[in-house]
Amino acid sequence: MPTLFGRFFNPEQFAAPYDTPEEHLLDMVRWCELLLSAYLPCYAPDIRWMGAMEMGEDREAVRREVLLNFDKALFHMDARAKASGERGDFLAVQYVREVLKLTNLELFALILWLLPAYDERFGPLLGSLQGSQTIRRPSFDLVLKLFHFVEAAEDVPGYHRQRRALEEKAQFAFLQQDGSIDVRVREFLLQNGSTRLDEAVARTFLPQNSGPLPLGEQEAEDLAAVIAADGRQKDTLYVCLKGQKGVGRTTRLRRAAQLLEVPAVLFPCDTAAVSRREEFFAALRTAGRETILVQGMLALGGLESLMEEPETARQVLDLAGRFSGVVFVLVSEDTVTVDLREHRRWVECSIPMPGKRESIRLWQRELDAMPLKEAVDGAEMANKFTFTPAQIAGTGRTAAGMALLEGPLTRRQVTQAAYSQITHKLGEHATLIYARHTWDQLVLGETEKEMLRMACDQVRYQHVVYDQWGFDHRLAYGKGVSMLFAGPPGTGKTMAAQVVASELGIEMYKVDLSQVVSKYIGETEKNLNQVFAEAKKSNVILFFDETDAILGKRTEVKDAHDKNANLETSYLLQKMEEYDGITVMTTNYKENIDSAFFRRISYVIHFTFPDARARKEIWKGIFPNQTPLGEDVDFDYLANQFEITGGSIKNIALVASFMAARLGKPVGMEHIVRAVKYEMAKQGKILLREDYGEYGYLLK
Repeated sequence: MPTLFGRFFNPEQFAAPYDTPEEHLLDMVRWCELLLSAYLPCYAPDIRWMGAMEMGEDREAVRREVLLNFDKALFHMDARAKASGERGDFLAVQYVREVLKLTNLELFALILWLLPAYDERFGPLLGSLQGSQTIRRPSFDLVLKLFHFVEAAEDVPGYHRQRRALEEKAQFAFLQQDGSIDVRVREFLLQNGSTRLDEAVARTFLPQNSGPLPLGEQEAEDLAAVIAADGRQKDTLYVCLKGQKGVGRTTRLRRAAQLLEVPAVLFPCDTAAVSRREEFFAALRTAGRETILVQGMLALGGLESLMEEPETARQVLDLAGRFSGVVFVLVSEDTVTVDLREHRRWVECSIPMPGKRESIRLWQRELDAMPLKEAVDGAEMANKFTFTPAQIAGTGRTAAGMALLEGPLTRRQVTQAAYSQITHKLGEHATLIYARHTWDQLVLGETEKEMLRMACDQVRYQHVVYDQWGFDHRLAYGKGVSMLFAGPPGTGKTMAAQVVASELGIEMYKVDLSQVVSKYIGETEKNLNQVFAEAKKSNVILFFDETDAILGKRTEVKDAHDKNANLETSYLLQKMEEYDGITVMTTNYKENIDSAFFRRISYVIHFTFPDARARKEIWKGIFPNQTPLGEDVDFDYLANQFEITGGSIKNIALVASFMAARLGKPVGMEHIVRAVKYEMAKQGKILLREDYGEYGYLLK
């Protein structure tokens, strides 16, 4: 028998460090192989194996001799492994044995499961020992028989107790649900820990000194202090971080782990939505084992995706707690965690959206790194976009990519990069309006223009009035900007809304009231809530055109229909006050609007029917500079002869231009007068030739 295990008992090698980690792994493999070589002739002589040894007929004597040398070989390997560790060498098998707290039996089982991956010849041998040609891994009974060197598993002392304990530890430490060895554990052992866990399963954050966070450093330090002070408590500590996606939950987790000099493993629970239950829990076990392998903390991201099945969420928490003494739980800000906290040591921390000062600082940091063609201020971007830190950083990355292709960026391009960070469903109830109009195209009284500029300033200087001057603490709601444009059709209400959008560089969505207002009770409110919720995420201007139907005066309640209509009006008032962005509403009949609105609307701007002076400005500005105009075009005549709105003038100019283009001529009075005739007829006004005055002859 000494010849069988002789390679382990070389006096010159006792307590000598291993030359390589592979040598230690080979010793472990040979340790198991030699036991197999002794077992086969005793209890399975029909199995052919080139390493099988000739044994005596006294099985009990052989058994005692084998077990003695088996334990002695392990003692020698441990002595060499200890010497390697003192020299600073990393031996994956020894490391796994220590961190998983494996007994000698459990270590033997792990190596036995590893054998077919180390050398494929072991697979058929293990199958033959179990009477199968297809099985390529050991059973728990086979492990017990081999380790105790007995013919039948039932001969093992305390068989049921040992089998149950071995099965439980193996499934926890290194086996997958199907009974195969965990891929991550297998590769860790075979490659001596040099590989990393596939990020499709979980992300491993190793401690790296990246310095203090630009936002959230204090929270990260507080988290680290709580965990450090918790010490070595027996029960798992669950640290719940609540907040909006991208607000910095993972960043604070990584920084806290960095401060503690402990790795963190982040497992995405939302993979459960696309995985079978068995696959999901197998992946969670792999992430848990990775946590043990790196001696870190386990974090569960997106746990709210499991909250429809609370029992599953609790099972996930329980399983995670077996692998890590500290489990981070990352959930959305509106997740109710009452059921999760029950019977657990639970610490909860809410991470809010960054304040205006923090947002300005983050924006300025990104802007300073961008190649800009024109100056863009961090305050300007912070006032326009209520972004998470992740979205602000994403804007910087997108802008950097744009700059590689297009060179230094304009303000519009930076805004475009910001909007690329937003996903929303506004398209279900609204349409994007491309704002192309500017102040010089808007013909409006100076008082009305000044009110529009004041509305724009209320967006630009939010950070000054609300944050620096303290109004944020005085106003619980109503910090948004709401405008009502009232006036006859065609007087420039939609154009004014586009001017505001263009001036501020904010996208504008026109809400389709036909998709919002419903005859079914409660549906209108539901649709309005969705519109405002998506707008809040999207940082856009909401444009309600011809809102008389929904903003009408509330009436005396005589039936259920009246009550429901009043509720819709009140609900819209409420959502407008809660919305921190910009809402623009138009109406053709101001007198039909409920008076309660005027108290809650920031600006009510009246659009009057244009007089002759205003009409002349509209006529002169309606034709683009590229449009060829005939020398006979008489703007004074057009302004004085026809009392029409800017909308009608736009239609006439467009029709006249197409007439001239067909004939290949500049736009002249002949084309304009004929276009006037068509526009008047469209409105139901029949004019005689005399009504056209000095240019009536052009209609012959």
